Amino acid sequence: MRTQWVDWEEAWRDALYGSSGFVHTGEAPVLHFRTSVHVGTVLADALAELLDRTDHALGRPQVLDLVDLGAGGGELLSAMVDIAGAPLRRRLRPSAVDLRPAPTQWQLPWLAQLPERVTGLVIAHEWLDAIPCPVVQHDGNDARRMEVSADGTERLGVALSGPGLAWLRRWWPLADGERAEVGLHRDRAWQQVLRHMDAGAALAVDYGHLRTERPCAGTLAAYRHGRQVRPVPDASCDLTAHVSLDSLAALAPGVHTTQAEALDNLGAREQPQLGSWLRQAVRTGQIAELTDPAGFGGFGWVLHPTNIDLPL
Repeated sequence: MRTQWVDWEEAWRDALYGSSGFVHTGEAPVLHFRTSVHVGTVLADALAELLDRTDHALGRPQVLDLVDLGAGGGELLSAMVDIAGAPLRRRLRPSAVDLRPAPTQWQLPWLAQLPERVTGLVIAHEWLDAIPCPVVQHDGNDARRMEVSADGTERLGVALSGPGLAWLRRWWPLADGERAEVGLHRDRAWQQVLRHMDAGAALAVDYGHLRTERPCAGTLAAYRHGRQVRPVPDASCDLTAHVSLDSLAALAPGVHTTQAEALDNLGAREQPQLGSWLRQAVRTGQIAELTDPAGFGGFGWVLHPTNIDLPL
C-alpha cells in the first residue's frame, strides 16, 4: 500500500480538532496529563490575586469578566470562582472557553469561542501550546515543512516560505539538521485575543523558550494516559509543542516572567496560617512543585494589560 503523506500542521490539527479528534473523545484532560492547575489551589489563589488587582485597576466595574481560555476540565475557573468572595461573585461573569464538551454537571457558562468583548481577565493556561503550527527542519539549504504518515513516520516536504519563513528567520533561525515549530499562528491567535479586550488583561501561561535557548530538535510531543509517547497524528494522544514566549511578549506592551517569579509577586508564599502544620506542609510542597525549574516552574507567564496599569 502506498504511504500517504500529510503536512504535520494539517495532520496535527485533524488529530486534535477533526470530527473524530482527540478533544472530542469526551475524556477529561487530566486523564492524559497533569499540569499546574492540578496542584492544589496555589495557582488559583495567585490568579485570584491577579484578578483582584485587575478589578482594582478597572475601578471595580459592575460586571467583571473572568475567562478561562482553553479551560480543559474547568478546574481552574471553578476554583477561582470558589475563592472569590460573595461581593465579587455578584459582579463576576465567569466563562470557560474550550472546544471540548463541558464536564458532567458543569454549572458555569461553557463557550466554544472567546466572548466578543471582555472587561476583566483572560487566562490562557496551556492554550497556545495546543494550537497546531508548521513543523520544519533545515536541510542545509532551506527550512522544509515536515510531512508525516499515519504511523508517525516523517519526511521532508516543501520549503517554508512567506510570513512563516520571515517569522522563523527572526525568532528561530536554524542550522543544518535543526528542527523548529513555527509560532506565527500562535502569535496571531494571541493578537486576536488582545483585540477582544476592551480593558483588563490577558495572561498566557505555557511551557516555552526564548530565542537564545531554542531547542535544536524542536519540542513536538505527545501524551497519553499520563505518559509521554511518540507523536503520532492518530487522535489517540494529546499533541503539543512549547511556545515561543519572546515573540508572544513582543506583540504588545506587557510583562514576561517565570512562573516562580509570578507566584512570588502574587503572594503565593505569603498566605495566612492554614490551621495545621500538615496543611502548611502540603502547601509548601505544592509551591515547591509549582516553582521547580525542572517542572512546572518552567512555565513562562506573558501578561498583556489593556487600558490599565497592571504590574506583575
